Amino acid sequence: MVISSMRPRERFEQGKLLREPAPDRPARTMPLKEASRLIYDHVTERSKTDESLYRDILDAGLGEPGAQARMKAVIRTLLSEYRIEIDPRTMIDHWSPTDCVFAHVCGAGLIEDLKQQPDVEEVQVIGTSIYVIRGGRQELHHRKFASLEEVRLLQDRLALCGKKPISERQPFVQSYLWNRSRLVMTREPYTDVPSIHIRNFIVRDITLEKLVELGTIDKRMAQLLRLFVAYHASFLIGGGTNTGKTTFLFALAAEIPEEERIRTLEKEFEVALRERLGGRRNILAARETLESGLPMEEAFKPLLVMSPEWIIVGEAKGAEVSQMVQGALRGHDVMGTMHTKYRESFLSDVVDMMKQDGRNHEVADAERRVARAFNIIVFLRRVRIDGVFRRIVTEITELYVDEEGKPQAQPLAVWDYEARRWVFTGAALSVPLRNHMLSHGADSGAFRELGVWPS
Repeated sequence: MVISSMRPRERFEQGKLLREPAPDRPARTMPLKEASRLIYDHVTERSKTDESLYRDILDAGLGEPGAQARMKAVIRTLLSEYRIEIDPRTMIDHWSPTDCVFAHVCGAGLIEDLKQQPDVEEVQVIGTSIYVIRGGRQELHHRKFASLEEVRLLQDRLALCGKKPISERQPFVQSYLWNRSRLVMTREPYTDVPSIHIRNFIVRDITLEKLVELGTIDKRMAQLLRLFVAYHASFLIGGGTNTGKTTFLFALAAEIPEEERIRTLEKEFEVALRERLGGRRNILAARETLESGLPMEEAFKPLLVMSPEWIIVGEAKGAEVSQMVQGALRGHDVMGTMHTKYRESFLSDVVDMMKQDGRNHEVADAERRVARAFNIIVFLRRVRIDGVFRRIVTEITELYVDEEGKPQAQPLAVWDYEARRWVFTGAALSVPLRNHMLSHGADSGAFRELGVWPS
């Protein structure tokens, strides 16, 4: 939507917008900091009696595009009517005067533009230094905050917008910006210097074919994964930080047939399947709401009575894993991601999360339940190839319980680190998984061509 730059004049009468007639005020040049303070004081005072302006200030701080456009129009008008020119030596890089003042009045200061760049995965402010992370690689930005106090003032403004105050008594805050980017802030005495972390969840509308192009999987693996989704195998996707788990989850979810019902559960609406997949799909997204007594574990339970064919969990971190296991064992197909450093620790990590529900889980029994609940685990890792980090699926593995009642992890396709290529192990799928997929109409010949079905 295009918002007219004149909209603030419709919202504010000029007599209310200005404190004194513009013609009586000579043109003046001032540093950015001084100009920002003048505009800040003005809009803050006006917002005390103008609820719409107050909401726009808060929403603009969180990055809502409409509110940002309106606030920039207000600032542009005030700079013109106050006849203020910004000293070029104090401007931020090549920004316009309006953008510079906006960043200091209700934006994110020196990182306002950095957090919006599409290839930026994370922006971190540590003390006065700014770090930008792209493609898993970190670089120190040339900008720098003038003082720790300036960082604390930015924290206060972001905390006000997110309605989660930060202070010495509450030195850690986590909230979310308008575009679902995660905002984490700390300050003394919890950390030695104030910090700001803005993590952009870059979930691209990606497909298995695109992952082949990117070198995350090969064509044979893509076909195997496509068949697993088509015939209702349940998945767990694991890996370390920034390995592309959520993006991979989206690519798998995109393979679910349009007529099948999907329910998603997240801490915040990050995967956004209903928005991204669209069409005629029956998709409902749910999230934890601590204010209503629905943490992830409790928020999972209502989904089970909505007749879902698939339940997709954005990232499992705790007791909700118990519900995922129960849901899968009761006949629902489940996809989820979890943070784990090594594929070999998958089972034990899941069991550790299950124990967070406070119940007494006997380890051997819990591992058997997990192995029956999730058919396929996919493990991702960042692998450095020719000096560049690539996100690689290093293993596609079947989980199952053997005839002796022992959980087994059987790799189907693995990454050969020395040869830098994928290798299919020649292992055949277990009888329980084969029967499960045959009951959903699987063609054994398609799997046999891939070498994962007995001859």
